Amino acid sequence: MSIRAKVFTIIFVLFASLGVADFFVQRFVVYPSFLELEEHEAGQNLQRIFHAIDRENYHLERICRDWATWDDTYDFITTRSEIYKTSNLYDEALDSISVNVMIYCAEDGTIVWSNARDTVQKNALPLELLKEGRIAPGHPLLTMTAEEDGVNGVINTERDPLLFATRRILRSDGSGPSNGFLIVGRFVNPAMVEILSAQTRIPFEIVYPYVEERMACGTSGVTTAHIDNLDYFTKKDGKFVRVCSAYNDPTGRPIFGIQYLFPRDITQKGIASIRYAMVLVISSGLIVLVMLNVLLQAVILRPLQKLTSHASRLRQEEDYAQRLDLRRSDEVGVLADSFDNMVQTIRERTEDLKRANEQLTLLSMRDGLTGIPNRRMFDDSLKQEWRRAMRDKTPVSIIMGDVDFFKNYNDAHGHLQGDQCLIAVAAVLQQQMNRPADLVARFGGEEFAIILADTGADGAGHVAQTLRQAVMDLHLEHGHSDAAPCVTMSFGVASMVPQPEDGDEGMAELLRRADRAMYQSKRLGRNRVVAWSDEQPESPSL
Repeated sequence: MSIRAKVFTIIFVLFASLGVADFFVQRFVVYPSFLELEEHEAGQNLQRIFHAIDRENYHLERICRDWATWDDTYDFITTRSEIYKTSNLYDEALDSISVNVMIYCAEDGTIVWSNARDTVQKNALPLELLKEGRIAPGHPLLTMTAEEDGVNGVINTERDPLLFATRRILRSDGSGPSNGFLIVGRFVNPAMVEILSAQTRIPFEIVYPYVEERMACGTSGVTTAHIDNLDYFTKKDGKFVRVCSAYNDPTGRPIFGIQYLFPRDITQKGIASIRYAMVLVISSGLIVLVMLNVLLQAVILRPLQKLTSHASRLRQEEDYAQRLDLRRSDEVGVLADSFDNMVQTIRERTEDLKRANEQLTLLSMRDGLTGIPNRRMFDDSLKQEWRRAMRDKTPVSIIMGDVDFFKNYNDAHGHLQGDQCLIAVAAVLQQQMNRPADLVARFGGEEFAIILADTGADGAGHVAQTLRQAVMDLHLEHGHSDAAPCVTMSFGVASMVPQPEDGDEGMAELLRRADRAMYQSKRLGRNRVVAWSDEQPESPSL
């Protein structure tokens, strides 16, 4: 009998027993607990939504308290000061604190000043509440006892439900008597719902005005639930549980409904994973480990231990020349042979990959058109030379060169001929480099950059003149150049001795100087070399 058959027979008998036990545990213990947990989690999510709305109301209450307990506001109710209006009651002020409605009332409810705005669209909103110019003393916005300094909650409007906070207007030190009321409000609109959904990570929606028949849970087949002081309804709908509740005003009357879909599969998978891990690890783990360790030690465990040790040694030492050489005629022997072949293949592929990576790295450092180093290699080389010069306190020079009137050359001769021109220029620049550390790179477009290590400004200027002449000696015809009848280049030279306090930021300054010197050479007529000086103009005009 093969090893597979032996293992299958043993495991089948053991796990058949485990399967029966697992069924009873899941059916009569875990599943009812899951249903209870599912309902509880649905209620907790709903609580998070209510708390998020309550936080908005609390935020409004804080804003209202800050504005109402203020000497300037206290005086404004009496004086109607225009300075107060222009300094505080402009549209942007409301937008900045995300307040849709702000109302200043006298003690008798007469509206002293009001504004209703859409803070998203930045426009005024008509509001029925403000049309009469007065808020009745019995209105929910002003319903508070003599001992209370304020009230907050939610009311109906013709647009959306309005979260509000009302405070008595007092002096900055909190003293009275009250000089009126300040009311601030924020609409529970789709924009707010979207923000709160993102905060709670629960995509919910509101039903306004509140009608039970319009709620997703409906009126039939629902389950009433309760968590803390919140009553809600649930209704199973396939893979989801519909969760619904009502948000009440300060009198306990429903203003708008809140509903969302609670995905059942997420909780089910979590409970199933816990159940499987607990039952399988505890029950089958003990049984399987004891029995299989006794019955299969000679058949499977020792060969597998040898195979595992070999794999661990390969992982630690990464010596793919080692071979297991386990001579067996069963499946373990076939596995060992396959493992040896795989290790051999890995060794070959690793070597191939190493060579390919070296080629890829080389290609990534070369410009695809000219074959000389590209900007990436230039930056890496400059960083190395900069840090070496910083240690040795030696100068580093940069030469920036630009082909004169190259756009005109392209327009006249075509882009293919333009590419050939760049190839020729790159080749002749490369030929002028006499030291291994010197580097010519294509900086971008028709611009080239040269790094000269341990070279001062005079030496770099001499090299730049040599490069300029070498390009002219190519005698590439250029009938559309104002500098010469052939292709020429303008060069800018800059040199610095890196200081420790410069850090790597000094490289950018060196490049900037070379670039400005190059543009100065173009401004002066092109086909020339200009070295950086402190008198260099900031923005050269061409």
